[in-house]
Amino acid sequence: MNNWTDREMVEAVAAHDTKRLERFYHDCRSYFMQHAGALFVSEALAGDIFQEALIHLWREIETHRIEVVDEVVCRWTEGEPRPMTSSLFTFLMAIAKRKHWEQLRRGQDLLLTDEIEVFDRGRYDTQPVGTENEAEMRERIVSDAVLAMSDRCRQILTMFYYEQRSLDEILQLRPENSSKVGLKTSKYKCMQRLRETVKSKFIQMGLHI
Repeated sequence: MNNWTDREMVEAVAAHDTKRLERFYHDCRSYFMQHAGALFVSEALAGDIFQEALIHLWREIETHRIEVVDEVVCRWTEGEPRPMTSSLFTFLMAIAKRKHWEQLRRGQDLLLTDEIEVFDRGRYDTQPVGTENEAEMRERIVSDAVLAMSDRCRQILTMFYYEQRSLDEILQLRPENSSKVGLKTSKYKCMQRLRETVKSKFIQMGLHI
């Protein structure tokens, strides 16, 4: 993994070093996909779990719960810094495993398939509820949720899923996203909000999740 030490990784995040942050992101993703990617039903789901775990790790460093103390990477526990007994990569994997387990326990195994199918067909029309079967109702709920999103989120998800553009292409078309890491984070958060909205509506309408 480019021979990084954990101390260098923590210092890179803490210093907001853009180039090193890109390396940090790609090293973490490469490690995750190599060791856990095959466990998920789709690369998209694996990517979302990774993104959630990375954000958690990132926040641990940003809030100084994980920091370098006397040249040693420590994690604050019970009010004092304690040397970490695992590497950052191992810690990331543990977070991802817990996030996925929590997702399954909450019954949130709403995979990206439903949302992606709507983007693939570009189906943003609606029908009277009384004329719908369950499948059509599910599609309408997802379509309505997409339409209710912010322009920023709708543009990002439409470009990625419906137009099937790469993140590099989207980055060129959306200069307001200053980095690929930032764009990935935005895409993840937008999809997470979409998933939560859809799940809430499914429950309200008595549909199985």
